[in-house]
Amino acid sequence: MALKLKGRLVESLNHAQIIEDLQTMRYDEVAEKHGCSKGTIHRIAQHYDALKYKKNSLKDMSEKSKRHGWACGRPMAKYKGAYPGGFLRRLDALLEITAEDKVLHLFSGSIQGREGEDTMDIQDTHSPTFVADAREKFPVEDNTYDVVISDPPYDMKTNDGVKIDYSDKLWKTEFIKPYAWVKEAVRVLKPGGYLAILHHLVYKTPDECRRAMTVSITCGPNTRVRVLSIFQKLEDGEVKQVIRNQRFKEMIEAAEIGETN
Repeated sequence: MALKLKGRLVESLNHAQIIEDLQTMRYDEVAEKHGCSKGTIHRIAQHYDALKYKKNSLKDMSEKSKRHGWACGRPMAKYKGAYPGGFLRRLDALLEITAEDKVLHLFSGSIQGREGEDTMDIQDTHSPTFVADAREKFPVEDNTYDVVISDPPYDMKTNDGVKIDYSDKLWKTEFIKPYAWVKEAVRVLKPGGYLAILHHLVYKTPDECRRAMTVSITCGPNTRVRVLSIFQKLEDGEVKQVIRNQRFKEMIEAAEIGETN
């Protein structure tokens, strides 16, 4: 790869060793080892797409794939609200889901052919693993799943206050707010695991997570574009650092407000 980073110091550093060190060391530790700033290490890591999350990242995605969406087929299942054609196959490849991974499908509906994977739905029509209301506490222990996949009803309220209620229209169930179930989904996800959400909304990043990727999904002419939001649950140490950073930010903001009063 051609070096695009400028500066004598950057060019003089051993990039290959830095990338290797980042797999097991923190940025500040790598910076101290190589005699440069943490910011320089971060720039090099970004340049080579080799941040310390690399082992758990979407590492096989090309830059072109990151910029473009997926053209999926129309849903083949007769069940209303089924996944787009080929969607799960693409998601399996993207997240490198294997038979060893524990996977949970929320709002699972009529999903079939996913041997060894758990399903959860409010209706028992298609015999899900768990019959449960996603707005309440899941009947699952903390940190259980490697991947949680969710295609919830696209219920929402527009900025004009118009209520869009697919739950009642298609399944005769109660309206569910877009974020009503997200906290529980993160709770049952293992640190480093992925939460994949298919919706018309671009979901904001949940607490204790980072955004891994956002993909637009189309199913052909005269269909609405959907969005696949993928988040990765942070490790415990990373969560604590995020909390510390947030508290520091709040302290700075409070101090600035005090100075202006």
